Amino acid sequence: MKKKILIAILVILVFAGGYFGYTRYYQKNLVDQKQSIDENNTMEVTTGSMKKSIPVSGNIYPIEEQALSFSTPGTVSSVNIEEGETISQGDILIELKNNKTKLELIRAKNNYQNVQINGSKNAIEEAKLNYEIAQENFQETQLKAPYSGVVTELLVQEGDYINSGQKVATLIDNTNYEVKANIDESELANLKVGQDVEISMEALPGLQLTGQLTEISSKAESTSGVVTVPITVLIDSVNNSFKPGLSADMEIITEFVNDKIIIPVTAIVNREGKKMVQKVVDQETELVEVETGLTNGLKIVVQSGLEAGEKIVVNSAGKGNTNNVQRGSNNFSGPPMGGN
Repeated sequence: MKKKILIAILVILVFAGGYFGYTRYYQKNLVDQKQSIDENNTMEVTTGSMKKSIPVSGNIYPIEEQALSFSTPGTVSSVNIEEGETISQGDILIELKNNKTKLELIRAKNNYQNVQINGSKNAIEEAKLNYEIAQENFQETQLKAPYSGVVTELLVQEGDYINSGQKVATLIDNTNYEVKANIDESELANLKVGQDVEISMEALPGLQLTGQLTEISSKAESTSGVVTVPITVLIDSVNNSFKPGLSADMEIITEFVNDKIIIPVTAIVNREGKKMVQKVVDQETELVEVETGLTNGLKIVVQSGLEAGEKIVVNSAGKGNTNNVQRGSNNFSGPPMGGN
């Protein structure tokens, strides 16, 4: 039994050693052998742009949102708005029954006007204060829009009795929206306020938006052992179809290069610790060393060693339509592959 096990182990070692030796030999000689040079396995080096980004999802909310209420109790006498209606700053939205306060206002106004004719200085001052108080009391029975926007919630109707401070409506400023999201703590070191952000929304397919990272929370949150950091992104432009709470997918751009030599990563070969590219010269290939930079896993920036207009050999696995880029932490735009 032991003898059979020993034989089996020896056979495995022989096969493993043979495979290892063949692999090293094949990799070493892959670069040495001459490559067939045609439009199917070469490309002309061109310049392009590349970006590296962090994907994160969140929800959109208006920057300004306010719950509206009265500072005095009373019975609703009129509702001048509807849910979803756009209103202007200063519009009277809801009114309470105010016959008593209106009467007090009229009396205070008349008294103030009369006392100004023959009244003493103190009498005039007293009448003025009473008039101002009556104005304030009357104004408290009228709910006015603090700013222009859209009524997203209406909670009362004519005849309802409300208490002081009770929420009666919600008003948003629909001219400015932001995205609230939570990003994994592992990405925190890559974030900076001011970074550009690309935004898309499932509810509005085809709409491409931009924004800027405006806030990184100073406090992390933990949910079921997952630690995240809240962030805020200001959207540059607003669409009329925006609704508070709609989901948004974002790409936070952490690195970006423009007008740089960009080639497929499959064109790079490692030789004795150096990065090399097979450049086409006089219908033959020669190895040239290159210095590389930003990569997205599919393509890589060449800092030096190649010039625009030169031709290189590309691995067949690196050819294809590079415009169809999957979503992920690395996105890019760059020169097309294959051919001239």
